Amino acid sequence: MGEALEPFISSELEQLGFELVELRRGGSRARPVLEIRMDSLDGHDVNIDDCAKVSRVLEERLEK
Repeated sequence: MGEALEPFISSELEQLGFELVELRRGGSRARPVLEIRMDSLDGHDVNIDDCAKVSRVLEERLEK
């Protein structure tokens, strides 16, 4: 996915009601890690449930 990763994640976040603030890639080839900073589009505070929801959705989409 390479360079297409950021637009893909940004699009997925928007569908869930969030905007991408920062994306960092780390980890190793065998165990990649993505750090995502996001804000809500409607101005509410982002909470742990939001993070868990986004994490589950992105994990499912990225594993396809």
